[in-house]
Formats: sequence, structure tokens, C-alpha cells
Amino acid sequence: MIEIDLLLRIAIAFLKDMNLDDFKKLVYETQFLLTDINNLETDKLPKDSTKQNNNRKELGNLKAEFNIVSPRYEAEILLGHILNMSRTELHINSKEEVSDFDKQRYFKLLAMRKNGIPLEYLTNRAYFYDIEFYVDKSVLIPRIETEILVEKVLEIINDYGITNFIEVGVGSGAISLSILKNTINTCAIATDISKEALNIARHNAQKIEVANRCDFIESDLLQSPYLIMKQPISLLISNPPYIANNYPLNQEVLCEPHIALFGGKNGDEILKKLILQAREKQIQILACEMGYDQKESMQETLYNAGYSANFYKDYAGFDRGFIATLT
Repeated sequence: MIEIDLLLRIAIAFLKDMNLDDFKKLVYETQFLLTDINNLETDKLPKDSTKQNNNRKELGNLKAEFNIVSPRYEAEILLGHILNMSRTELHINSKEEVSDFDKQRYFKLLAMRKNGIPLEYLTNRAYFYDIEFYVDKSVLIPRIETEILVEKVLEIINDYGITNFIEVGVGSGAISLSILKNTINTCAIATDISKEALNIARHNAQKIEVANRCDFIESDLLQSPYLIMKQPISLLISNPPYIANNYPLNQEVLCEPHIALFGGKNGDEILKKLILQAREKQIQILACEMGYDQKESMQETLYNAGYSANFYKDYAGFDRGFIATLT
């Protein structure tokens, strides 16, 4: 048994890259823990399968530096997940003892985190637009900058009285379900090429009680023959894969599904294809996220497809998306 306070100090030190000798000084009160700490050095994740390794070789050298920016925060989040406590409760109960079983579970999560597994995958929780979503390695982790896209879509829905929209590449459902949760008379069609992602989105739709207003369809963009629109859809939303294949990403991001990250050699190929398909279906308004360096290519593609576009920036001041209207 070990107290919460000591366990957190060990975890924070580990995530800060404290060396093993300093670890041993930190836990001298509990000699049996030395074995556990030694094990952390070899408690690595299983190696990627041959298929995954081949995929990574095809994508080039994508690794960039990975660092844990907030060790204390992450140590507390992971222990709170194990003990079903909030961060505040951990401090209030700092002298409470943790069982050996929970301690071992905690050390396992710490080792996985140190190896680059995103915190959200370890806890199966991601927060987006003040809503908690279930996530796992089947879906991208929703980013805060994508909330800008949701805000703009809510404005469009309000201004034009839109009652139906389609999202291509629904993933966890963060975008569509946030929109449905914050509107009353809207319904959605949500597509994804991944069956696993669709299952996650369905689960989240049920969890936040909007499942009766969303249809989920497996489709490569808008190509599925089963994608029969009950009535004309005037709004398409998408946060598609738009990263170039050879763009360097750190280990944490590389844990996310590559099919949802990489958009081709230049990164904009999928988005260009989607714009052309939307034009064929006469979809009037497009609200899409894009890469920070893709404004010029998107302007050209949208113009050639007959769309007039306004581009917007993210919180860091980078070009991040567009709202386009069919002229």
C-alpha cells in the first residue's frame, strides 16, 4: 500500500524524466517499490505490427520531438482516472492509501504515457465544446481549434434556418454532435470510411442524447450508394485528413489513426476531391477545416468549382478553414 501523495510525487518525477537514482531516493520509505520503478524502464508498448511499420516507412520520417508539458496535471489526471477521483479529491485525500493492484495499473498507464500514448486514449475521455466524448485509438482526438468551426456552423444554421446538414469524416462525432446538442430542430447525416469510428460516434450520440437526430453511414467521402439524402442538404461540414504524407509529427500524434491524419502527398488531395463531389451534389454551403498552408490551393479549387469562399484563422493566427457558398 502507498499513500496518494507519495504515489503522485513518484509519478510526477517519472514524467519529468527524473533518473532512476533520484527515484530511489524519493521512495526510500517503501523499499518494495524499487522493483516497480525498475520495471518502468522495460514496461514498453508492444512493437508495431509489420503492416504498421510498412505504413510508417511509406510516410517517411514523421517523428518530431515529444515532451510531456504538464507532468503534474497528467499524473493527477491518470491517478484520478484509476481511483475515480477528481484532482481536488486527490489532494483532499492525499494520505489515503492506494492498493497494490491500483498502483500497478497506474504505473502501467504512466509507462504508456511516457511512450507517447495520448492522455485522452488512456482515459478514453476528450472534452470538446464543453461536452465529454468517448475516444480511443479508432478516432482522432478533437482539438480546441475545431471549436471555431462549430461556432461558425452554428451561426450559419441560425442565419439561414438550416435544419439538415451532412458531416464527412465524423470520427468521434465531436463536431456534428456538438452542433446537434446546441440546436433544437436540426438533423444530421454523418459519414466515415471507418466502421470503428462510426461505432464510436454512435456511442457518443447515445451518451449525449442526440442519436435520434443523426444517421450514420459508412462512406468514402460522398461516394456510398447508400448515401441517400432524405431531402436536399444545403450544408456540408468536414474536418478531413489534410496533413501531407511527409510532414513530421511527434510520437503522440502518430498514435492517432493515420487514415484520419494524412491527406496525400500535398495534404490537400482529399479536401479537393470532397469539394468536387459537393459541387456535383449541388450542396450550397461548405464549412471545412484545412491545413495552415492550403489557403491558396483551396481558393483555386473552390473558385473552379463555383464556390465563393471566406477563410478564417485559428487561435494562433494560422489559416485554418473556410466557409464557401455555391454561386
